[in-house]
Amino acid sequence: MSNEGISREELTKKRTPSELLSWVKWKREQIASTEEGERTLILHEGLAKQFEEEVYPLAIFGQRKFGNTDQILMQPTIGKKYGAVVTDLRSKPACRSYVEITQSHEGESEYLRRCVLAKRGIVPMHGPVTKTGTKKTGRQISTPFRAANADEVATKELKNIVDAAKRKAGKDYPINTSLLIVFDDGLSFRLAVDDRYLDTFVKENILKLDLRFSTLYLVGWQNVFREFSLVKRT
Repeated sequence: MSNEGISREELTKKRTPSELLSWVKWKREQIASTEEGERTLILHEGLAKQFEEEVYPLAIFGQRKFGNTDQILMQPTIGKKYGAVVTDLRSKPACRSYVEITQSHEGESEYLRRCVLAKRGIVPMHGPVTKTGTKKTGRQISTPFRAANADEVATKELKNIVDAAKRKAGKDYPINTSLLIVFDDGLSFRLAVDDRYLDTFVKENILKLDLRFSTLYLVGWQNVFREFSLVKRT
């Protein structure tokens, strides 16, 4: 199946934060320029899965964490214990660290919403998702529109963030590995949750987990960027 020119080589190329973000934006536009490519992006098929779920979040993280410096090199990986290698040329000798990347999501419902989006071009972001049948027998997905207030949206997203952290808890990673959780910080979330509230929530619900990382980063698709130091467990 075509991924509109996504190759393993270009996906794992070393780039500065600004180079990576520029490439990701250009590549997404290139892929989405065809109907097949847009569907591939929406459904996260083939290498588009890693592109959307790891490389795109890494690019956002890099720009917010490091800015426009050319002294940081970021390299996504495939098939490694971690999602990316970060080389800091500002120190002598250069310092290497690692980033494990994951997303907050609502499980199968997230994928079913993307299936509806790929088919109809629009899908409610909130409300129930129900499925009947299978791909073989004929799958029917229902996503009725239901208005949700800001507090409800925020509560759901905060739970998804905790669930994302729990999926990484208790697992060993190389020394100097950070955990990056990317999440939906849309307008409703930002209306209900400010940085102070989010920091308190993380301290009470996430930092107590058995997270074997040096640092936790919460990165919103829109604006939020929070950083938390973690005690490396042995």
